Amino acid sequence: MSESQNRQWCLLLAPLFEYPDAAYVEHVRFALAGCPPTARDQLTRFLAEVASLPLAALEESFIQAFDLNPDCALDIGWHLFGEDYARGEFLIKLKGEHRRYGVDERSELPDHLPAVLRLLAAMSGEEEAGRLARQFLAPAVSKIRSNFKEPVQPLACLLDSLAACLVDAGYSPAAEEVLHE
Repeated sequence: MSESQNRQWCLLLAPLFEYPDAAYVEHVRFALAGCPPTARDQLTRFLAEVASLPLAALEESFIQAFDLNPDCALDIGWHLFGEDYARGEFLIKLKGEHRRYGVDERSELPDHLPAVLRLLAAMSGEEEAGRLARQFLAPAVSKIRSNFKEPVQPLACLLDSLAACLVDAGYSPAAEEVLHE
């Protein structure tokens, strides 16, 4: 199995961090079937919460959690750099990596969580992928998760499942790699 195949969970989780559509629950079921065992408990809880919700309620929950709450926005560079010029440099570098690996960013910024997950899955080298995940993705996910006002909210379970995948893949940030505010 290639290194990038070991990161296929990134492609399974990416759609779960995008605005919900009619196929959202199916995306969750698909991710649950293909994610590492360490993430399955959280994804199972998440599925149990969202499976019976009407699409409008899912959309409302997503908007409340990620769009209307800047502390939980899904743009990881914002959590790491704020509005500093360093974020601009980070965005430029990520955009170059997206192009290099042929990852479609869609209409979002290159540091939007689903785009970063798709990039991580596409990266061919484990060293490069590990650096991106440990230095940038894992600390941002941790910060987003810690900012949830309601820690038991279903979307918090989704973030917990992503964190579990990062740990399972060996992408926990080393203390010296974590960026401080």
